[in-house]
Amino acid sequence: MSIVHYRRTFVRSACVALVGSVAGCLGGDSSNDGTDQPDATTELPATTARSTTADPGTETASQPTVESFLSETSNFDGVADRTGSDAVVVDVGVEANGAFYGFGPAAVRVDQGTTVTWTWTGQGSIHNVAARHGAAFASEQTSEEGHTFEHVFDEPGTVLYVCEPHEGLGMKGAVVVV
Repeated sequence: MSIVHYRRTFVRSACVALVGSVAGCLGGDSSNDGTDQPDATTELPATTARSTTADPGTETASQPTVESFLSETSNFDGVADRTGSDAVVVDVGVEANGAFYGFGPAAVRVDQGTTVTWTWTGQGSIHNVAARHGAAFASEQTSEEGHTFEHVFDEPGTVLYVCEPHEGLGMKGAVVVV
């Protein structure tokens, strides 16, 4: 590896870390208690509209494919098959996108009725899990190691989600329900 390439990689990683740190500190509206964090987990009904296809390669007008949604997510290497399990764990704050700005695995395939539990690693600042493109669920923003958020996926389709503070860095994920 040339010194120029090494320096560019180092500078790029440092910039991503700085932007992610600042992004984690921004946003949210201040409440009377002086914090920028929501007071409780927000869980919306699981009956909201989702893509009606379980094929992650099918793009609709309102929802991109898993591949295009996760195209800038450095740790996405396909949809991990977790069918046959009643419960699946996805880590929040895994090494990806230049620091600890990833979900692990980035995309999972599950059966209808599966409970997905996101578990915080404590790495990479404040994170959350927020559905996009028609699905409706969101966790609180936290950096607490061991914090969990869960959602039961009862309907077939593809659910795309992000970490709101780090979405621009590529911290995105997908659950494909078959």
